[in-house]
Amino acid sequence: MQRVTETIAVPGGPVLNFTRIGNVDDLISAAQEEDELPFWAELWPSSLGLAAYLWRQVDMQERPVLELGCGLGLSGIVAALKGADVVQTDFIPAALELAGENAAQNGVETERVWADWRRFPAMGDFSLIIGSDILYERTLHSDLETILTNHLAPGGEFIVADPGREWAAQFFDRLDAATWQRDMSIIPVQLDQKDYAIRIHRWQRRQHAVYDHC
Repeated sequence: MQRVTETIAVPGGPVLNFTRIGNVDDLISAAQEEDELPFWAELWPSSLGLAAYLWRQVDMQERPVLELGCGLGLSGIVAALKGADVVQTDFIPAALELAGENAAQNGVETERVWADWRRFPAMGDFSLIIGSDILYERTLHSDLETILTNHLAPGGEFIVADPGREWAAQFFDRLDAATWQRDMSIIPVQLDQKDYAIRIHRWQRRQHAVYDHC
């Protein structure tokens, strides 16, 4: 795989040395199955938007953080730079390898775990679960709900960045308002000389569910 190392400026945050894949089209051509499509190999606008939001808006010091679908690792690396204890997960081993290299060249350590959402490993509780543009596959939404149920601590937060995909809205409709409270922000980012408005959805699991009483 051809690798390209460049500097990435997180809006309002640090400038990072970052390696990404330079021949993504070749990886697409080589993919034999849908699971092999190299979504992980790109640096996506949602990842940059989530990184900016975490840097500016979220207290990360010593928080246990689980990143889902880490790809090249940008958001988890920013969380680690802010003092979080980060576990990065992905379905693609090459993504985890490159995320580890990106963490090292920016002076932080993260734990990296191979994980299939459909058979997600037992990993304990986290006060924060993060992901960027991870809701495009509707068939995995129920698996994501299970991960949140099993791994997000009471009172914990799920923060996900999304460019406005239809499937993301459908996933959010699944989350029970009695269990969750939600805030949404827009983060403007520029990547490869294009401007994007990234939606940051911040969900907090209520300490106690809210019930309607007759």
